Amino acid sequence: MTVGQSRHLEDVFDPIIHLNYSPPSSTFSMEDLGFTVSDASTTIAGSVPFPLLSPEGVLAYRRAMKEALEPCASVYDTRTLILRNIAKHSKFIRDLWSHPETTRIISEVAGISLTVVMPIEMGHTNIQTSSSTIQEMMQEFQIEPSTQRVETTAEEANYDPLAVDSVVPWHHDSYPFVCVLMLSDTTSMIGGETYVKRGDGTPMKIEGPSLGYCVVLQGGQIEHLAARAFGTAERITAVTSYRSNVDGLYDNSYLSNVRPYSKTHDLYPEWTLYRLEKLQHELRLMQGIVLEARRNGHGVPLDTLNEFADNQVSYLQRTVRQMMCPTLCQDIVERFGLKAIYGAPTTWERIRSNPRFEELLPAAMKLTETLPLFSLYLSDWDTARGAVGRGKTLSSYCGPLSWDRKENGKTLEYTFGDELVRQGLREVLLAWLERTGLLGLAK
Repeated sequence: MTVGQSRHLEDVFDPIIHLNYSPPSSTFSMEDLGFTVSDASTTIAGSVPFPLLSPEGVLAYRRAMKEALEPCASVYDTRTLILRNIAKHSKFIRDLWSHPETTRIISEVAGISLTVVMPIEMGHTNIQTSSSTIQEMMQEFQIEPSTQRVETTAEEANYDPLAVDSVVPWHHDSYPFVCVLMLSDTTSMIGGETYVKRGDGTPMKIEGPSLGYCVVLQGGQIEHLAARAFGTAERITAVTSYRSNVDGLYDNSYLSNVRPYSKTHDLYPEWTLYRLEKLQHELRLMQGIVLEARRNGHGVPLDTLNEFADNQVSYLQRTVRQMMCPTLCQDIVERFGLKAIYGAPTTWERIRSNPRFEELLPAAMKLTETLPLFSLYLSDWDTARGAVGRGKTLSSYCGPLSWDRKENGKTLEYTFGDELVRQGLREVLLAWLERTGLLGLAK
């Protein structure tokens, strides 16, 4: 059966039939978590679970998923698989997430006008099953959500996601907002909650959504994790990423989390086009401000224009830097694996704290200057060091970064490795550590 033929088996999305929205009983704000609203964030931080899909919508979604398993599935981790770029292979899923009514609902909950970041991020699916291969998963997957209860061990019953491994460890999302939709029956599920980290570092638990329900989270600004689920045969969630559709609100997106498991020939064009579209919009907005100033007999608002220019240069540079060499990406993924890539910042901290680090760093940097792969990033580091020296706050993939790290009362040097971590360039970081020999200090 061809892809075209399989699409005829899909339902035609109809919001009247497939949606069943009711507003969440409550939301929580950035202030509730102990954060201030930045130029890249909004007031509402997230929501409690609320209904989005009807029972018919859940079944239609799962039917569409089944047809898209083969071209979209890949292994993420032990017992965890993902579906990427599913909207390309399913008209139903694409139409559901791009429909004006769905967008209106998610925007209403978030308290701000949103738009889907790009098609590849529609319905990214995380599947926690007993399967360890794609073939096993495809054989086990059923349209009807499984209600099978799985006996839990004593260890699973006492599982603490804050102390041991989780489905997705503590992280910031690559994009400003996410909607996480539950596509599995949760009646017998133990765990599966989301934890968010407050400003003081303490965790707050958000109950996991039940079948057809979802939560909205400003995941690009808030560090969070997804707990493992036990007691059920499957846990399937679909995640769609959003950015604001509001003039002047900074789009603090990165590719750090999605790049390692994405096909760059799909990801990079969509990323570039969406970023350029946003840039064009901001340029037209500034053009309007200048025209309005002229109509009112005023000159060019130079202070506003200077700040605007700095922001757009930074925005465009990040757009390019996030698209590192595809060959390098593939090589690092194949040789190190996803776990090592996502753990690269932790590896870097171990290396940084090694007693021999300061002794070996000068020779490592001398070698780095001879390697063309790192020349662009060396330039970025030089600029960032200057900003750090002036006490400026830098943007990073983990939010605003004020460099004030001290050891024995002395401010630590902002090193090249710190710059790669700031930009979320984990693959480049591992390549640099390996080629300079610093990686051996992590052992």
